[in-house]
Amino acid sequence: MSARPAAIPAHSRASRDTASAAPVDDACEAIAGAKAPRRWVSPWLVALVAGLSLASCRPRNAATSPAPDVWAAGGDAAREHPITRTRAPVGLPEPVLDFLAQETLKNLAQLQGEGAEVPAYFLAYDLIARDHLWLEAQNGQIVRNRKDSDRTVDVDVRVGTRQLDNSHPGDANYGPGNGLGSGMFVSVQNDPLALSQALWQFTELQYKDALAAFSAAESAEQLKSQTEDKPPSPDFSEEKPNIHAEPPVSLDLAAVGKQWEPRLREISAALADDPHVLESQVVFLAWVDNRAYVNSENTRIQGSQVRLRVMLQAKAQADDGMTLDRFESFEAQAPEQLPAQSVLLATAKRLRDEVLALRVAPLAEPYAGPAVLAGRAAGVFFHEIFGHRLEGHRQKDDLEGQTFANMIGKRVLPVFLDMVDDPTAETLGGVPLSGHYHVDDEGVPAERVVLVERGKLRTFLLGRSPVLPFTKSNGHGRRERGYQAVARQGNLIVTSRKTIPDKDLRRALIDEVKRQNKPYGLWFSDIQGGYTITERAGPQAFKVMPLLVYRIWADGRPDELVRGVDIVGTPIAAFETIVATGDTPGIFNGMCGAESGDVPVSAVSPSLLLRNLEVERATHERGKPPLLPPPPVGGKADPKSMSPAPAAATPRKAVNAGGNVQRDMSSTPASRRSR
Repeated sequence: MSARPAAIPAHSRASRDTASAAPVDDACEAIAGAKAPRRWVSPWLVALVAGLSLASCRPRNAATSPAPDVWAAGGDAAREHPITRTRAPVGLPEPVLDFLAQETLKNLAQLQGEGAEVPAYFLAYDLIARDHLWLEAQNGQIVRNRKDSDRTVDVDVRVGTRQLDNSHPGDANYGPGNGLGSGMFVSVQNDPLALSQALWQFTELQYKDALAAFSAAESAEQLKSQTEDKPPSPDFSEEKPNIHAEPPVSLDLAAVGKQWEPRLREISAALADDPHVLESQVVFLAWVDNRAYVNSENTRIQGSQVRLRVMLQAKAQADDGMTLDRFESFEAQAPEQLPAQSVLLATAKRLRDEVLALRVAPLAEPYAGPAVLAGRAAGVFFHEIFGHRLEGHRQKDDLEGQTFANMIGKRVLPVFLDMVDDPTAETLGGVPLSGHYHVDDEGVPAERVVLVERGKLRTFLLGRSPVLPFTKSNGHGRRERGYQAVARQGNLIVTSRKTIPDKDLRRALIDEVKRQNKPYGLWFSDIQGGYTITERAGPQAFKVMPLLVYRIWADGRPDELVRGVDIVGTPIAAFETIVATGDTPGIFNGMCGAESGDVPVSAVSPSLLLRNLEVERATHERGKPPLLPPPPVGGKADPKSMSPAPAAATPRKAVNAGGNVQRDMSSTPASRRSR
């Protein structure tokens, strides 16, 4: 996964209205046995409106322990950081939803007819219309202004049985290419003939792929030994039909772009305002998605989502050739949630100063000893090395390490830690959470899931690929367009019953350093992401790549910024060294890349004090700095005639810096990469 923490202070309040954080009701009931009419606009739509209270589809199991409505179980931190949830807005179903239902029944009947080599037992269409805006500024000028619209359809065909079908894990193949997930482009207009022809073509292609995948799965299973005391988990769960209709959303992207162009130019100029900054960019992204999902089990979903991101990045190069990078991003679900221009300008200047300080900082040495992972860094730590290992499909894939597959009810974390994944949470302390959604990508209502309670593992993240003894999805089947849905994280939230006030963490770190007779400890105040290997063919290890790391000296010397550090280790050993936590949540919003593509996620955790953390030197380029001098910026001199950039002016303040940042994560299938 890759994530970048959000720079909105955790104690701030979003202007967007939110509902009370009171526990929510069980999931909406299904309208079972609904027959799809044959007309484009049908009485079914009118009948649905009459009972539209069903369409708000409230989250399930939201009242379980620990503390569903606040970040922690009690105390000042809990009161300052409430979790808010809102019910999904209720809208009228669009005609295309009924059209998809008709096509589903018609095409599935053909795939179950006499001519079908193996009858299909399930068919789903997921139609997503997207409006997208990309603005980018460099050196104070707009270099990209692109606005476009498209619409894709994912066609999911299942052949065989729920126990064994074409999704069966065998070689870590999660599609596309096995009949699940296609991401084909279709007309952006609701022309019945054009859509019908596209669905007909893509369904035929997906059915053939499903046949090939099912045949391979059957052959592979016949050659495997079976364990009688551990029956195989089914490939596909049986779920109640779900009816959920939100109103379509729209955003005037042209007007938004016009508003943000001068802002990006000003921010970009501030970020690049030093000749030692070799590369910088400020990007504004907006996505507006409107979704229509229908399956052959009478589930009908009409959903919508708006995502906005502002990303700032600056790069410099040390004299030994190492490239240094500082990145920060802000995520929101509405324009009014984005930060003020003064905040973005201050962020740009801070990133510029930090990257200049990094280029003259000394290289770190390999080290194993006490360390603090500050807020958002701790969130990524848990996301990478723990969260991915709790994703359900990994527990039954023979190629996966299955680190915690047999650990239900056993201690996997220190007894003072709890962990939930809660996509129903919309904000925490006023900060929007990127992993929020009402219904997952398989049409199942989102659920708040207690993963770890008092250190003991309670369940896994589950889509519709169940893991015995669990037989149902808990609303975590997710995917990017064009991929097969698998279990993924949403809002991973860690809370602690053993806290140290954040202001005392530095003293606690020094005490641990002295107890171990070490010269210094390490303080990780920001990271750019990382990756974890979960397949058993490789070592069950992780690597997290920090950006701002300080040596905290036991003898009272000033804190020292260092560069070129990677955190490495194995998950079980790393968790055992957690001594205590801070008392304030750090929020990491970003994109996580894995088998089902890039999905938005959040990771929330207090700072961690660890007894032992291992770091190694990071790889880096040895290229020479630029030969040609850059053009003068703002009247500044050629950097070759300048004195070296100053070191971090206020390291103590940087070490204890708060705030939230988000980073993007790129997809690396074998290693769940974050960057």
